[in-house]
Amino acid sequence: MNVIVILFCFFLAGFFHQGLYVLIPFLSIYYISNQKESRLTLNPISKIYLYVVLVVLGFFVVQSILYFEIKIFSIKGLLRFLAYFLFAVLISYVNIKDIKHFFKIAAFYFVLTIPVGIYQFLEWGRYRNTWDHSNHLAYVLSMTIYFFIFHKPFKNKKVNLFCIIGLIVSLILTTSTGGILVLLVLLGYNAIKSKRISFVKKITFLVLTIIATIFAINFSEKIAYQLESVNFLTYEFVMERVEIYTIDGVNRAGGFGSFVWRIIYWSKLMYTFFSESFLQITFGVGVDHLTKGYMPYEFMDKDPHNDFVKVLLEYGVLGLLLFLGFFRKVYKVLNKNFNIVILIAVPMFFGNTIVNYPFNVTLILILMYELKKNYSKIN
Repeated sequence: MNVIVILFCFFLAGFFHQGLYVLIPFLSIYYISNQKESRLTLNPISKIYLYVVLVVLGFFVVQSILYFEIKIFSIKGLLRFLAYFLFAVLISYVNIKDIKHFFKIAAFYFVLTIPVGIYQFLEWGRYRNTWDHSNHLAYVLSMTIYFFIFHKPFKNKKVNLFCIIGLIVSLILTTSTGGILVLLVLLGYNAIKSKRISFVKKITFLVLTIIATIFAINFSEKIAYQLESVNFLTYEFVMERVEIYTIDGVNRAGGFGSFVWRIIYWSKLMYTFFSESFLQITFGVGVDHLTKGYMPYEFMDKDPHNDFVKVLLEYGVLGLLLFLGFFRKVYKVLNKNFNIVILIAVPMFFGNTIVNYPFNVTLILILMYELKKNYSKIN
């Protein structure tokens, strides 16, 4: 039953995440009420998400007082974090085996739908399955690959390897630079830094990383173009476009690849933000103000595609410092597992993961599995 509930939330997050605003609170209350003590108990991961909710709530109150207004979309942003917290509470009551079964089923689903991925890649140039965006799918795939590499949910090694290969093929079909980068950074880090694997395995990891990089570049014109476009990046080039961002209503950030666009767009956002008042620089422009449709600046036409920039502008310098505390807390609670930091930080640097339900649902499942596994080892 638990696996069905998790799967339902997971797939709902992919194509109708709005339903989770109601479903997650309902399921959480149901699970809590059916416990023997019928009261809320928080494990360390749930407490971390409660910390996030309280921080967002605090900034919402302060910003509402400072700017004399309450935005409906800011309330929605607060409710989103509340939903993440309640989902963490829900999964805290789920058995570790059920989480493992979820990843098994999810992997088989992605493998079985590879033909759909090939079709979408040939028709649209990118694979996204039922997700709103290919990057959302790519980050979920990268986390699932991580789970299979480090936790080997199937006892049969060949089945695990088969799933890993299928997941990697699916990831490549997304042509997501950020998603592929997550996997490459994980491979590179474990090849160089990890003390848990032998020298031979480190060399193997390093070789696989190089091969995967070369293959990805040659396979995807998009990725190759991204690398070529880096040649344009100079301080003078970026600042010239930041200072004269639009001509005749057309922004000058595009035309050089999405990576260069990101650098120019991020620079313009921060340049504009740090020209604001001291209060706004300290406390931010407002919760969820950088979400699509509620942009604070006229030149904005898209989300920043960087959650660190998003948090800086929405919650200010103080909020960014508190946000970084999330990484420190997760790192400490999960026995200093830096792989988890990579899984979170890389997507946040290249995407809009804070508002991405599929990413956060999958992340919470992995965090809870890691916590429960560490707890079972201790006991």
